[in-house]
Parts: sequence; C-alpha cells; structure tokens
Amino acid sequence: MIINRVELTAPGREPLLPRGLWLVYGVAPLAVAQLVVNDLWDEGWVHSLRQLAAVSVPFVALAGVFHPLYGLVMPGLVARLASPTHRAALHLGVVTVVSIIVSILVLPLHNLVCGSDLSVGRFTSTSVVISYAILFPALLVQAQRNRARRVERQVLEERQAALRAQLDALQARTSPHFFFNSINTVASLITEDPSLAERTLERLADLFRYALDSGRTPRVPLQTELDMVRDYLEIQKARFGDRLQFSLNVDPSTLDVPVPPLLLQPLVENAVVHGFGQRPKGRVEVSARREGSSLVLEVRDDGPGPGASGHHGTQTSVRDLGERLRLAFGEGAQLALQHLPQGGCLARVAMPVT
Repeated sequence: MIINRVELTAPGREPLLPRGLWLVYGVAPLAVAQLVVNDLWDEGWVHSLRQLAAVSVPFVALAGVFHPLYGLVMPGLVARLASPTHRAALHLGVVTVVSIIVSILVLPLHNLVCGSDLSVGRFTSTSVVISYAILFPALLVQAQRNRARRVERQVLEERQAALRAQLDALQARTSPHFFFNSINTVASLITEDPSLAERTLERLADLFRYALDSGRTPRVPLQTELDMVRDYLEIQKARFGDRLQFSLNVDPSTLDVPVPPLLLQPLVENAVVHGFGQRPKGRVEVSARREGSSLVLEVRDDGPGPGASGHHGTQTSVRDLGERLRLAFGEGAQLALQHLPQGGCLARVAMPVT
C-alpha cells in the first residue's frame, strides 16, 4: 500500500477574487472620472452626475459579468489546469474576450448616457485596460490569501494528526494487554533478575514520557525515536525472551535527521503484534539510511505478511501515519507495506531530509 499526497483543499473550492472587490468597482469610477473628464465639476451637478454615470457604465457592466463568472464558472476551469502558465493564459484570454464582448454590448448605453459618440475601438480598449488593472492584481492578492490559508490549514491538520498519534500511543501503552503484560513481566523478573526488572520498568516509564511529550514538538532527532523503539523492543524481549529477536541497523549520518515523533513506533508495534503474534519465535529488523536527498526507514519482520496475521486490527495506525507524512512532507514522502519474497512484511518510509 502506498499513500500518496492529495490536495488539502480542492482548488475549485477556493475563491479566485476577493470579496471586497465590489468596493473597487464602486470607487474607481469616481477616480477615473476626475482624470478623463476635464469639466466634471464646472457645468452643474446634472452634468457631473451624467458624466459619472457614463464613466460607471463599463465598471458596472464588467463587475456584473466577471463576479458571477469567477464565482461560478472559472474555479472549475482553473482547477483542471495544473500548470501556472496555463492558468495565467486562461485568465488572460477570458478577461480579454469578455471585456471586448461586454464593451460592445454596453457601448450604446454609454453613448446615450454620455451624449457622445465614442468609437467601438476606443471603448473596448478602455474596457480591457480597466479589466486588466482591476482583475489581475485582485487575482494575485486572492492567490496569496489562498496560499496562506492552505499553509495555516496544513499546519493545523499536521498538529491534529500529531495529537491523534500521541493519543493512539498513549492508548496503546495503557491498553490492558500491553500494560498488564509489561507489569507482569517486571513482577516476574524482580526475584529472577532485579536489575533487568528495574531497567524494564524505567523503559516503560520512558515510553509513557515520550508519548506524553510527543505532541509538544513537530520534529525530534531520529536518535530519540530510535531510543524509544529500542526501549519498546527491549520490554517485549524481557517478556518473550529468546523467542523474540530484533536488530537496529542505522547509518550514523541519519541520527540527527529531524523526523515526526512516533514515526517508527506504530510500525514496530505492528511488526511485533502481527509479525510475531502467537508464533514460537520471530524477528524484527529496523534500519535507517540515506538515499540521495531522502531518509529511508524500514521495519521488517518474518511473520505471515500484511493481512495474513491472526491478529486482526483496524489498520488505522498505518493510515494515520500516512496522513501525518502527507501533511508534513506532501508528495515528498511515501509509506508502503509489502510482502517479502521470503515471507514477512516490509514497512518502508521515504521522506525528504529537511
């Protein structure tokens, strides 16, 4: 199973124009009239109002067409284009063509109100310039707003996913099966091996502390995550003895790489629960290495493989981990579970080194 990135918010659902753009269309005719009408205030208020009305005609007409167009039709068309160049070309073509068509349709009304005989060429060129001057800056402003909202939403969703992972880890630690088995293991070791009992209890406390603290930071060094993985495996080994074998093969250059907390924990727990289960013995291998600009983490077991375990879970831990990786790294991260030819399961995480 490979979990790929999906958009946090579909582009078609984001507004393309600012809501307050109507105010620009309302104020702009006053400013333009001051510039293009020389005797605006010199021949009485009737003349002034008539000139203002004439100047307002293209603004009102363009606003009445572009706002419904960009509110209902354009978002769907823009969402189908992945290339920014294609989107820019679409905006340029639509704004130009619509401006020309609208100006031709409203030119008679403008000449009637103004009492002049403005040519089609001059009026259409003026309308195109007006559309460019208002719409393109507005599109850029709204695009920046949409981008900022996506970033804020992604940060929030990443934080929520981290908190869900923290809660899942705490629930796993406090589940009767794990908790009481761990306590029973410690109790049985007190007389047989007091020092091992003490170390096991300390490791259990460290696991609780790590799960509690994981929601406070978005990244921890890989070394910290591996230490907790080792503690978990040592607790399970104290319980099962030589029936459970494990190894950590880690490239030293990866130990300082920042990773999301509780990244390996659910994969290792799955390897123990599903891969080892009720079998007489089992092995779990954890590895970390660099491949180009990516960090590759692998957890493999020699069990029955994905979906073949006698322990039937909900697979929510894997799905949640995939979602956390998507939120943290986008398309740069992948999570895959696959059968191994010799038997067993390989969980592989590839993520960019940041």
